[in-house]
Amino acid sequence: MGWHPPVPAAVVDEDNTEWEVVRSWPGDSAEEYVLELAAPGRAGVRAGHLRAGQLELLQDGRDRRLPALKLVSPLGVVVVHRAHKRAVVRAGEHYLKIFRIRQADEAAGRHARMNELLGAEDFLTPEIVSYSQGCLTLKALPGRSLFELGNDPAVSDAEFEMAWQQWSRAWVRQHSLARTSAQRPALEALPSQPAAVELENLRRIVNPWLVHTRDVAASQAQRTAVLVAAGQAAEKLLLTDPDPLAWSHGDLHDKQIFTAGPGTPLGLLDFDQAGRAEAAADLANLAVHLQLRLRQHRLTAERYQTALHHVAATAEELRVTPVRFDAYASTTRLRLGCLYSFRPQWAALAEEFLVPDGEQPLAAGIPAARVGHTY
Repeated sequence: MGWHPPVPAAVVDEDNTEWEVVRSWPGDSAEEYVLELAAPGRAGVRAGHLRAGQLELLQDGRDRRLPALKLVSPLGVVVVHRAHKRAVVRAGEHYLKIFRIRQADEAAGRHARMNELLGAEDFLTPEIVSYSQGCLTLKALPGRSLFELGNDPAVSDAEFEMAWQQWSRAWVRQHSLARTSAQRPALEALPSQPAAVELENLRRIVNPWLVHTRDVAASQAQRTAVLVAAGQAAEKLLLTDPDPLAWSHGDLHDKQIFTAGPGTPLGLLDFDQAGRAEAAADLANLAVHLQLRLRQHRLTAERYQTALHHVAATAEELRVTPVRFDAYASTTRLRLGCLYSFRPQWAALAEEFLVPDGEQPLAAGIPAARVGHTY
């Protein structure tokens, strides 16, 4: 058993209310954590900080770096709140996403471009209801996510596979259509996100992990493993030739893809990080998240293989170079390992993601995956 950041599963405030730690992130210094909390009988979540073991709750519905939250939190339930970074309020059939002002402008622009780029015959995207400084209001998508589908034993394996096959066909078709002259302006309006951007994202997550382990003797073996894994991931990305850039979701995983049943288009949401990147970036991110679901016992081994097969088939159809797929998979594994280290429920599981990947490369199935897929 390796070292885990000492984030408790629950904390108690000054009124003796016990709060469950839903999610947590490393703060700027050791022994400082950013918390997202929930309490029994209380709707939504609350943000806070844990500094040297002392809990500091943000005032309900308030965040000095997210001024729009004060205005919109009375309209619904705060379902996401990462202190000073972002929040989400669910209000009926609408979701109100609150950002810092600059990030809000960027997110609104990316959502608008992806809504223009993607065809509704394959993917429904959240309608932009309104946008004002700091707050983007989106209409909810129908159906349920592929994450929920895979985690539901009442859903048949055939229904599960049908949804993933539909996603694969739609993903390939929309990448092909995006290369046409009619769609080129919308595609080129998205920001470029080459491998250097992926490495910067990795640095932003790995560095805080290293800060929190710097003076912890029990963590030194893991620190060494993480530094080795980061170096290997950078080499894989920088020392092999990149694939061409295509449109990219930017944070693709099974909670972002929705199905309302056979015969209806899928839904695709959350374009805060959309841009132009190698197709491997999205597909590897999705594949490693599926690996995480398997480890969390949220997918059976059979369903994991089914979903991974369709990801591999998609990668081959889009002519993703296997070495690029595995390069992006390595960065994703390390990002998730560092992130989930700070989540009490999953800290032990995160250990295996913090070391260089010794398993068979996720891209190993790509050359054979095309069998039975004609798009």
